[in-house]
Amino acid sequence: MSYKKTTIKKIIKDIDQNKIYLPALQRKFVWGKYQIELLFDSLMRNYPFGTFLFWNLHRQKAENYVFYEFLTEYDERSPYNHRKTGSFLHEEVVGVLDGQQRLSSMYIGLMGTHTEKAPYKRRSSPDAYEEMSLYLNLLSLPYFIDDAEDKITTLEEKNFEFRFLTDKKVPASVTRKVELEDGTSKTEPMFWMKVGKVLSWDDDPEFNQIIDNLQKQCQSNSQKEVFASRKRIIRKGLDTLHKRIHNDELINYFEIAKDDLEDILKIFVRVNSGGTVLSKPDLLFSTIVATWDNGREQIEYLLKKINAKGDRFNFGNEYLMRCCLILSDSPAVYKVNSFKSENVERIRSEWPLIAKAIESTVDLLHEFGFSGSVLTSQNATIPIAYYLYKGGAIDAKSKSDMRKYLIHALLNGIFGSSQDQLLATLRNAFREEIKTDAGSIYKGRYKNFSFEEVLKISLPQQKSLNVTAEDIERFLQYKKGAQSFLVLALLYPQLRFNEVVFHQDHIHPASGFTEEKRKALGLPTEQWAEWLDCKDCVPNLQLMEGRRNESKNATNFKTWFSQMDKSAQENFGVDNYLPENVGLEFEHFKSFFEQRKEKLRKELEKVLALTNNKTSDVQPEWDTRDEEPEAAGAIE
Repeated sequence: MSYKKTTIKKIIKDIDQNKIYLPALQRKFVWGKYQIELLFDSLMRNYPFGTFLFWNLHRQKAENYVFYEFLTEYDERSPYNHRKTGSFLHEEVVGVLDGQQRLSSMYIGLMGTHTEKAPYKRRSSPDAYEEMSLYLNLLSLPYFIDDAEDKITTLEEKNFEFRFLTDKKVPASVTRKVELEDGTSKTEPMFWMKVGKVLSWDDDPEFNQIIDNLQKQCQSNSQKEVFASRKRIIRKGLDTLHKRIHNDELINYFEIAKDDLEDILKIFVRVNSGGTVLSKPDLLFSTIVATWDNGREQIEYLLKKINAKGDRFNFGNEYLMRCCLILSDSPAVYKVNSFKSENVERIRSEWPLIAKAIESTVDLLHEFGFSGSVLTSQNATIPIAYYLYKGGAIDAKSKSDMRKYLIHALLNGIFGSSQDQLLATLRNAFREEIKTDAGSIYKGRYKNFSFEEVLKISLPQQKSLNVTAEDIERFLQYKKGAQSFLVLALLYPQLRFNEVVFHQDHIHPASGFTEEKRKALGLPTEQWAEWLDCKDCVPNLQLMEGRRNESKNATNFKTWFSQMDKSAQENFGVDNYLPENVGLEFEHFKSFFEQRKEKLRKELEKVLALTNNKTSDVQPEWDTRDEEPEAAGAIE
């Protein structure tokens, strides 16, 4: 392994001439615009930005492995690199083992574009996504002229203003308002130069000519005046940018030459596991695709497909990697060593069946009313995927019991810790081992999914799917969010979640709990505090079709209810567990809340697996990695 240096221009040229690629074990590009802008600010200041690790190999060896091209036009809707196809053009090929994000950022900033959704715009809007190039504002360079010593000093408290802008907007972006410390404002001129122009400059450029050509592009007199008065500072900025890209050897890298991918993988894991460059799921993903010809495409395709289902999900590499381990009957421990070559080969050969089971599981989730915001633990679904993978039926009773298992698991938070051990235990309960001369094979134990059988499984660390009366009391106190949706889903089994979007709706609208209402009712402050604490809890929530909820909005409940005919009122009352002997006016809210709470309690006692005692009094540990507070259901 040798240590070398080179310039950014040379690296960019090598990438553009297809000499440098990304091995399949690299993750996709993830840096946002702001990170790239800060990287270029660091370049201008000559700050160190880490070393790189390059893998050199002959093209004949390189053709045995999978490589990807660098992104030129990044688009967050499809942030995937193109796979290298065909033969390599050069005798020597370079693969980037460490430094992909930084190199990709420099390449996009100098040669390409960056597209991501604009803030506050709907994804469906035609102008939500804008293709942008990197520009530098030459009229706000962070320099100060020291007249005493006649030199230019760089200000540390102000950044070089690199910005991703659309090419169409740049000509119109000539001024802006700046707020001053005294509360007044002033108009400040701007001049944006595309950063990529620096690549076309000679090794010894004529800066006076470059500046004159730029000045001719000024759109307003104020631009021209400021440009003329700051020529010395602008020259300093352009000269610095040129040196950083053309002359300074800022790319410090180690170069290794090994033909065995296993050796490369060990180095890659060692380098990345020592810092924060890659997360654990990324490392495992890299491990599995390193020896799988088109594994990256297969996995990314499945992720896009399942995340687009229903009201959208947010599954990632970690979920699929765990599924691969569990479904292929590999070791359940979630670590690199579980992905040995023979296990990866098994996953690769069985991938069509694994992918089918995962997709069928997500279809069921959608049918059950789940979405990414409601599914508080993705790993709770893996036993269902394993059951389907082993040939389990999807009849009405099995679907009902799968739904019961999932809601019990999520409400009890059993997947909050020790997930490897828990998944291994559940998998063992769902399979039968058959010993053969070639080794053990596993078949599914159950043709139909039975929640009663699942309840009999002895779970590790005193975890339990059963609930107690105390648990039900806790469930009823849940405030509007993912957990309250799970409780309501149990109470509204008749709803067609896969056909209609349902919102969590406040029966007595939240907007009605105002200080004016308190005063009008003459409620003491302490009693009002109890009302406020109850307004977002399950007894004041119902599931309602989205469009109907929007029409109800903040209407007083008594008024809204009175608009129905008698038959509709009766049906609504039964479906939504309305108490019979209390008024629906707002002044009766607390009585309404307590009586409806009792009706819900009795119903939950029927539908939940109730027990008098559990093996543990430990409170559930939520898998908060997948949970988004206040995310379940749309806003009223």
